[in-house]
Amino acid sequence: MGALTRIGLGALAAAAVAAVLVLGRSEPAPALAAPVAPLSVHAGFDPPTVTFGDRVDARVVVLLDRGAVRPSTLKLTADLAPLTALAAPRTTRTTRGSLSIVTYEVSAACLSDGCVARTGDLPLRLPRVTAAVAGRSGSTVHAAVAWPVLHVRGRVNVGDLVGSSPRFRGDATPRPPTYRIQPSTLAALLDALAALLVLGGVALLAYEARRFAMRRRSGAAAGGELERALRLAHEAESRPGPDRRRALGLLARLLDERDRRLASAASDLAWARPQPEREAMSGLVTEIEHEVPS
Repeated sequence: MGALTRIGLGALAAAAVAAVLVLGRSEPAPALAAPVAPLSVHAGFDPPTVTFGDRVDARVVVLLDRGAVRPSTLKLTADLAPLTALAAPRTTRTTRGSLSIVTYEVSAACLSDGCVARTGDLPLRLPRVTAAVAGRSGSTVHAAVAWPVLHVRGRVNVGDLVGSSPRFRGDATPRPPTYRIQPSTLAALLDALAALLVLGGVALLAYEARRFAMRRRSGAAAGGELERALRLAHEAESRPGPDRRRALGLLARLLDERDRRLASAASDLAWARPQPEREAMSGLVTEIEHEVPS
C-alpha cells in the first residue's frame, strides 16, 4: 500500500469518526475505516427516547467521496412526519481531503396523537432517508438508510387514570337566557301594534269611501248646476248685455275645474266690450254642450 493511499484512508477514517460524534448517542458507531462506497448516509436521534412534547434533535450525516461524485449535486430527502419540526433545518458542509461531509440537523417534537401511543411506549418509525448525487462518470449514485426507532412516551398512562375520576371546575350548565325585552312583553306589544294597524286600515278605507261618495255627489251637483247655467245662457241670448255677462260668468266659474280652455273663453266673452255678442255667445254655449258632459 502506497503512502498516498494510506493518507487517504486515514482522512476517511477521521471523517467517519467525526460523523459519529455529530450523530451523538443515537447512531451506532461505524467501523473506523474509509467508506468503500462513494456515498453513504447515517441517521439518528438525540435522545432516542422522549415523552410527548419533548424536543428531539434529528441528524443525518452524508459522507461523499469527492473523487467519485460531485458533492454540490447532493439531493437529500429526510421526512420526519408525524413529528413536528420546531425550527428550520440546518445544513453544514465540511471537507477533509477527498471526503466531503454534509450534516443535516432539525429539531422536532411529538405534538400530535399520530406519534404517541395512548398506553405505554410507542416505537415510532419514520420514512427512510434517501440521498442522490451525480457521479463524475455521468451516472447518479443513490443511497438510503432507515431512521432508528424513536420511542415516544405519553405523559399520562393507563396507570395514572386507574381509579381516577377527575373533577371538573367548570360548570357545563348553560346560563339562563337574557332578553332586552321579555318575550311576553314583546308579544303584547306586537299584538297591540297589529291591532293599531288594522284600525288604521279600516279608518283609511272609510275615509276613502267617504271621499268617493262626496266626489260623486259633488259631480252630480256640478252636473246639475252646469245644465242650469247652460239653460240660463240660452235664455240670456235674447236679453240685454248685463244678463249675458252674468250668464257667461256663471258658466266660467262652473267650467273652471272641468275645462280651463272653455272657462277662459266664457270669461273673456263675459267681459267683452261693448257687450257680449249674441252670435258669439250662442256658438260658445253650443260648443260647451258638445264638449263638456253634464
